[in-house]
Amino acid sequence: MAQLQNLIMTAETKRSFQTLLKAAKVLGLIDKYSNTGPFTIFAPVESAFDVIPEEVIEEAFGDTPYLMGIINYHIVEGKYMLKDLQKIDSLKTISGNDLKIKHDGGVVVDTASIIEPDIECSNGVIHAISDILIP
Repeated sequence: MAQLQNLIMTAETKRSFQTLLKAAKVLGLIDKYSNTGPFTIFAPVESAFDVIPEEVIEEAFGDTPYLMGIINYHIVEGKYMLKDLQKIDSLKTISGNDLKIKHDGGVVVDTASIIEPDIECSNGVIHAISDILIP
């Protein structure tokens, strides 16, 4: 069996999370999510950013505390696979906020559907989600 890659390498390999990776680079989080964990990341796919005007995205990237708050709202300490998420109603993010977990035929995290679950990594798991989570 192939050895699992860390969260950052996996996200880069998937090529579905370029904006999220750009934010991680801007915020200096590459080492943290390459070398520590485990973490569960609810990662918005690129199409989640299509509804946001480019200037709003650029503004967010220019406001480090705001951007960090958004990113940290997508990350939970620990490794929660889909089967684990199906048994719980909320998770505390590393920003300290609660993410609501709904079970409606699938698993919905706050307002986002999990569209590709259980992307397993050496230091956690990524769940691709349909929308950006806003604290």
